[in-house]
Amino acid sequence: MPPPDLGWMGDLQGLAQAARGMFQSRALLLMLELERARHGLINLMVLLVVAAIAGATAWFALWAGAIALAVHLGLALPWACLGVLVINLLLLGWVASAMKSLAPLMSLPASRRQFHWLFNDPRDQEDTPADGRPAAPSA
Repeated sequence: MPPPDLGWMGDLQGLAQAARGMFQSRALLLMLELERARHGLINLMVLLVVAAIAGATAWFALWAGAIALAVHLGLALPWACLGVLVINLLLLGWVASAMKSLAPLMSLPASRRQFHWLFNDPRDQEDTPADGRPAAPSA
């Protein structure tokens, strides 16, 4: 036996249930993306601490040895120190670039597309690949 026709009241209830389901699914998407972003941030912080602790000791020993070798080979101490400084600044630039490439993973692209009315971000109109990085701008 088919269910009785509830009329416009039934249609209104169905619409409310559909709207609630749509909101719940988008809220779940936002929650899952926030969880992914949290894991990414924790991983970045752990990697930063590990790199700072493990790398500092080896780094100081490496450059102290390089300066001692350069001075032993006849280079003046200030020039040896300047060489170390330049190399370290180049490395720092590379690290900053690598960290900048990880930043789009924190932007919650799918949630921003679903909640475009809330975020009102012009980047929402761009096609964002699944990895979360924005597509290259077209010329």
